[in-house]
Amino acid sequence: MAPPPPSPPSVMLRTVLLLLRVLTAAFLVTTVALVSSNTVTLEIRGTSIKMHFNDVYAYRYMLSAAVIGLGYAIVELVFTIAQFATGTIHPFNYLFSFYGDKLISYLLATGSAAGFGVSKDLKDTYLALIEFDSTDPVDDFFSKGYASASLLLFAFVSLAVLSVFSSLALCKRPTQVS
Repeated sequence: MAPPPPSPPSVMLRTVLLLLRVLTAAFLVTTVALVSSNTVTLEIRGTSIKMHFNDVYAYRYMLSAAVIGLGYAIVELVFTIAQFATGTIHPFNYLFSFYGDKLISYLLATGSAAGFGVSKDLKDTYLALIEFDSTDPVDDFFSKGYASASLLLFAFVSLAVLSVFSSLALCKRPTQVS
């Protein structure tokens, strides 16, 4: 005799998954907005130098990771809302969520690490080369870099938790007997 089919996820679990998806998307939207608006104008010995986020490769990588993660988060959010509304999951969604959550969470983690690393290194370099105080615009530039990396780290953590749930869902998915 075949075992009974697994029960559908509870409403509370589906609500938690939906909230985690929304939280991930919110962190990523904020990261994209913060990174893409990060600029500073430096006055060094009478010369004005404008520095943008895209002048730093690690910030570009961080923005790319956040944009790719945001695209994935929106797609998964749509799937999660559809699952919440209908109570059923398409078999494709199990694998898509499993592999997508793993891949994108690693991408977000590396983007966050790159942002933290370059912010620390460049800020120390500017401290060594140019004397400035904590109210200087350069400090604000790197503070935005730290904030963006922190938000990307929070997005990674929420997506990593979702990755655990997608792993469990893949193990418990109903199998089709042919």
